[in-house]
Amino acid sequence: MAAGAPKDVVAAGSDVENLEAFRERQRVAVADALIELVCTSGFAAVNVSDLVRVAGMSRKTFYKYFPSIEAALVHTQKMILAGVRTEPALRHESGLSRFLGQLRGIADLALDHPERMIFLGFFDFAVKGNIQAADREAYEAFTVHLAEESVSAFTQGQQDGSIDPGLPALETTLASTNAVFGLAQRCLNSLVTRDDVALTARLIAAELDAWEAVLTAR
Repeated sequence: MAAGAPKDVVAAGSDVENLEAFRERQRVAVADALIELVCTSGFAAVNVSDLVRVAGMSRKTFYKYFPSIEAALVHTQKMILAGVRTEPALRHESGLSRFLGQLRGIADLALDHPERMIFLGFFDFAVKGNIQAADREAYEAFTVHLAEESVSAFTQGQQDGSIDPGLPALETTLASTNAVFGLAQRCLNSLVTRDDVALTARLIAAELDAWEAVLTAR
């Protein structure tokens, strides 16, 4: 290979390496590069040329995994949201505890991985409305699946008495999730709070406490 030529970010390794694990590492490398570009350079830097430079791979390798930059953006958003998880539900855990745990997962993402939260804000603003038809069906099915997980916890809480049964499940789930996401994104974009982790944590904790009060009011 000529000096300075691009190369794959992950070498294939031995013949016994699990191929799918290798492919997943390549996809993660693309996602990490996209997140870095969005956080450091904004929308203008999101193009294949800069992406492969940051990821350390060739254009040919990129197109082995993604048909377009839009498909890579959708994959990155799905990867981040799929990682917003709490610990597995404990035996006999209430629906309220499960539901609040999912909201805290959003808070943990903002505090532990602010660059990923910034990417989600960019995706909502600049990408979501322009998803191509080929990717839209899979994207919408994924987002419905995430909502169903939260609604399931909410409904369990109404059944076990830990959440007010008079609240509309879907509407309250969406309102609380959007509120926590929105506050976290505003904190990360604000000149006052983006570098003050302690203040951001207090504001998000107050938001979670407010929603717990709403969910348990009778």
